[in-house]
Amino acid sequence: MKKIFVMTFGFLFSALHFGQTIESAISKNVDQFVNEQMKNLKIPGMAVAVVKNGKVIKKTVYGFANLDWKNKVTEHTNFQIASCTKLLTSTLLLKTMYDKKINLEDSISKYIKDCPKEWMAIKIVNLINHSSGIADYYESDVYLPTEKIVEAVKKLPLIFKTGSKQQYGQSDFMVLSYIFEQIYNKPFVQILKDEVTMPLKMNDGAFDMEYKVNGQFLRTDIIPEKITTYYDLNGKMKAYKYLYPQYTYPAGGYFASIDDMTNWAIGLDNEIQFPNSFSENYIYKTDQIDGKDADFSKVGWVVGKENVLYAGHSGGPGLSDILRFPKEGYTIIVLSNDGELLPTFSRAIASFYIKELSSKLKIEKFERD
Repeated sequence: MKKIFVMTFGFLFSALHFGQTIESAISKNVDQFVNEQMKNLKIPGMAVAVVKNGKVIKKTVYGFANLDWKNKVTEHTNFQIASCTKLLTSTLLLKTMYDKKINLEDSISKYIKDCPKEWMAIKIVNLINHSSGIADYYESDVYLPTEKIVEAVKKLPLIFKTGSKQQYGQSDFMVLSYIFEQIYNKPFVQILKDEVTMPLKMNDGAFDMEYKVNGQFLRTDIIPEKITTYYDLNGKMKAYKYLYPQYTYPAGGYFASIDDMTNWAIGLDNEIQFPNSFSENYIYKTDQIDGKDADFSKVGWVVGKENVLYAGHSGGPGLSDILRFPKEGYTIIVLSNDGELLPTFSRAIASFYIKELSSKLKIEKFERD
């Protein structure tokens, strides 16, 4: 009996060691690939994480967070994740749904007083998957409170019939954040912190609470290890900041570290806030819109099918790039401070780990004005 136990233990140890050796070899190949791309494309700094079924199998940082002082990227460097903020808002929606405080089929008139007649057909699902038709807000004073901006967009005609198409924009998520504020009776920023980032141990990041003072300067909160974003202008690196007034926060503007986003993925895998049997019915499922599968899932994720199913989002367009593969159990997270990078890094890195995916290793940039 003792001999059988020793043989079994030895077999399991060998299998575990073999698996770790393979993961280590893949990780080195990914490092070589990332370093080559950073050199060729002049990307200042990056962070990459791979999570599989709730366990971190890779978390690596590269390059510089700041070129002025040559500060290196760390696991706690806070990158601007831009529209990947929508994944956090979607996580909040899923938790609120699981707690039975909201339903995707609810009319938004249930939560918003004096809805325009055109808004009566709009449901929560139309907000999260960009099919409401609500116009974006383009007035000069973008630093008004969200409540006042909601009142402003109420006066605008719909840009298309609700549910007839999907059009990416900011107002859908802005109106959704206002609804969250009615449900939780506190500001959206605090709701996201209380319900999502703190429970998932996302302890590094935050919104910088940007506010224009007297039309002359921006006032922001201090965020530790906050990244500087760059782009290449005529061969010279320039610092770059996209303006994120607070009404845009449900759709973009969050600063997060690779440690934060790794913990977010682990939290989803380990079902900290809701079971996967619940969330996967919404994250990876799309409605039919105009006779074809919608581009965004029932809770606003971008869904792809390429021999395997995956979903995620990007922001910046390539400041952040996150994909989750439900069957294979992988989450690929890529953060960068290159303001011209296109969002293909996570898909490229996924092919190192998932044999069913073709390589698609070409990483590209665009030219920002």
